[in-house]
Amino acid sequence: MVRFLSHDDAEAQSLLAANGVELVAVSQIHEQLAVHRVLAASEADVRADVVLTAPNDADADSGNGAWHVNAQHEAHTVLEGVGVIEFWCGDGPVGAVLEPGDIMLVKGAEHRYRPLTDQRWLIRYSGGPQEQLTATQTGRPSAPWPAVAID
Repeated sequence: MVRFLSHDDAEAQSLLAANGVELVAVSQIHEQLAVHRVLAASEADVRADVVLTAPNDADADSGNGAWHVNAQHEAHTVLEGVGVIEFWCGDGPVGAVLEPGDIMLVKGAEHRYRPLTDQRWLIRYSGGPQEQLTATQTGRPSAPWPAVAID
C-alpha cells in the first residue's frame, strides 16, 4: 500500500489528483481498471518488465532521479522492491514510498524517482506500438531525498 511521506493520505491524494497523478494499490482496485483511467485499451498492454537498481548516492539525482516530465501518460505496477517517488505539486513535493502491489498513474506530472532496493516494475504508457517513453528533465534543482525506513 502506498505510504505518503509528507502529507496525510487525503491531502496527498488531493494534491496529486490536481496534478494528474493517482497512486493506488492493487488491493483497492482491479489493476486493468486502474490502468484504463489513463490509457486507452489499445495502449494498456505491458511494454516492459524491468528491474530498476538502487543507485549509489552519486547517481541518485540523475536519470529518473532528476526532476522530469514524460511525454506519455503512464500506468506502472510495482511487483518487487521498495522505492521513493516525489511529484511536484505547486509549492513543493509530495513524496511516497512505492512497494509491491502499488500502481502509479501519471498524466504529465513533474516527478523524480529513486529505487531504495532493486525494484521490479511493469511499464505501460500511451502512444502507438513504436512510441518510446520520453522524459524531459525540467532543470528543477535536486533537494535531499526524503528519509525512508525500509521494513
